Amino acid sequence: MSFYRGSYERLLKEQQKNRAKIERRKPSADIATEILANVPKDPVEFCRRLLGFEPTDYQVKILRDEAQFIAARLCRQSGKTFIITARILHKMLLRPGSWWAAFGPSFRQSKQVIRKLTTHLLKLPKSWYHKPLKTKIELANGSRIEAFPNNPDTIRGPTLNGIYCDEFNFVANDEDLYDAILFTLGTTNGEFIGSSTPWSRDHTFYKMCKDRDFEDFSRHHVTWKEALEPNGPLKKNILEKIRKQLATDPWRWQREMEAEWSEDESSWLPQTLIGQCQDSMLEIRVIDKRHSFWVAN
Repeated sequence: MSFYRGSYERLLKEQQKNRAKIERRKPSADIATEILANVPKDPVEFCRRLLGFEPTDYQVKILRDEAQFIAARLCRQSGKTFIITARILHKMLLRPGSWWAAFGPSFRQSKQVIRKLTTHLLKLPKSWYHKPLKTKIELANGSRIEAFPNNPDTIRGPTLNGIYCDEFNFVANDEDLYDAILFTLGTTNGEFIGSSTPWSRDHTFYKMCKDRDFEDFSRHHVTWKEALEPNGPLKKNILEKIRKQLATDPWRWQREMEAEWSEDESSWLPQTLIGQCQDSMLEIRVIDKRHSFWVAN
C-alpha cells in the first residue's frame, strides 16, 4: 500500500507543478499594463532606453517604418536581423496577444532569428517574459514568436499578426511559401517583413524590391557605404582588405556589399538552379573535425 500511496503523491505533486506552470504562462493583465506603461511608443527610444543601443540612420528608418509590407535589402553585416528583431519585439510588447512567425532558408536559420531576438529580450525585466526556448519566445502579455521550417504546409493553419522571413532571397519554394503567408495575415491585417542580401533575380524577393506589382512594399536598400563606421558596424580597415581579396570576383562584392543583384557570367551553374537544390528540412551535423553530414530537423 505504501508503494501505491507514494506513487499517488508523486503524481499529485507533478500535476500541481504542471498547473503552476500553466498559470504562470497565462497572460497577466497587471504585467500587460506595466509593459504598456514602461515601453516607449517610439521604437527608436525603445532601443535607446530599454535595449541599450543607438540605432544608425538606416536602422531608424526601418524601426519607424509603419508599412504593412517591408522589403529590406541590406549588405552583409549591416545588422539587418539585429534591428528587425528589435522592431518585432517592440511590436509584441505594445500589442498584447499578438502572434509572430519567423522563417529562414532552413529551420536552423529560422531558429537563429529567435536567438537574435533573445539577446534583446534578456535586457528587459524578467517578469515581462517567460523562459525563452530555441524555437519560441512568449511574453507575459500573451504575445509570442515561433520559428517555422521553410515549408508552406506548416504555415497554412495559423492566424498570424506578423511574419519575418530572414535571408528571403535564399529561400526555396518562395512562391508557394509567400502564397501561404499572405492568407495567414488575411483576418488580422498583419504585416510581413522580408530581408536579405541579393542572390537570384528569379525570386519573389527580387519582385518585392523591383517589380511594379509589389509597389505596395516599403523598400529599404543599404550598401556598405551607409553601414561603414562611424555610421554603421562595418570596420573600414577590414573592409578594404575584403574588397582587395575579391578584386577577381566583382560579382560577389556587388551582391554582398553593394546589395545589388549580379550573375557571375563565368559560373557553371546559375544561382537559381543552386537555390532550387536546397532542402530546408536538413541541417549539418558535425561529428568531429573530419566528419559531418546532413540530417533532417
